[in-house]
Amino acid sequence: MGCLQDFGIARRDGESYDWSSGHNPGAYQQYANPVKPERKPALRFMEDSLPLAFILLLAALTGAGCQTSMQKTLFTASGLGWTVQEGQALWRAGPHYSELAGEIVMVRHKDGRCSIQFTKTPLPLVLAQTTGTNWLIQFPPQQMSFGGRGAPPRRFTWLYLPTALAGKPLPKNFSFQRKPDGGWRLENTHTGETLEGFLTP
Repeated sequence: MGCLQDFGIARRDGESYDWSSGHNPGAYQQYANPVKPERKPALRFMEDSLPLAFILLLAALTGAGCQTSMQKTLFTASGLGWTVQEGQALWRAGPHYSELAGEIVMVRHKDGRCSIQFTKTPLPLVLAQTTGTNWLIQFPPQQMSFGGRGAPPRRFTWLYLPTALAGKPLPKNFSFQRKPDGGWRLENTHTGETLEGFLTP
């Protein structure tokens, strides 16, 4: 079985996180599921409106969702200019699914690039990256990856978390709130998917 390229997230001490080393909470064995950058309009509509579980099943059966042989991450988060935040999160894929609790690490660069990893120790559940022009999201347990250019599909709530936390406008099907205790909650009101948690300042 092949391996995904690790996200190489930089630690506060200037070194890089090595997710496959076992030295960090997010350590994991990565899988091979690269992505084509283009998707047909019909597929984009499905990704925006259908339940996540159905999207993953459809991709497994048909190859939809831009799965190919090997896909590197969009960038490696190392060097100067990165901000690292860590915390806890609850992810519910839809109203009929149980919440999954795990650890979240988010790194942002001042140029707008962002990497997110959501892990239920010892394996990651979601890996996501965004730039000003491209997006990538990976689901290692399902050995699936999706990616493309332009605005991310509204189906993938994880890809909109950096936008929400930055206080920028969200698509109309998203609801974001900050809590008095410093936590936050992001909901896709169309699908019922929710992300709730907190990050260190």
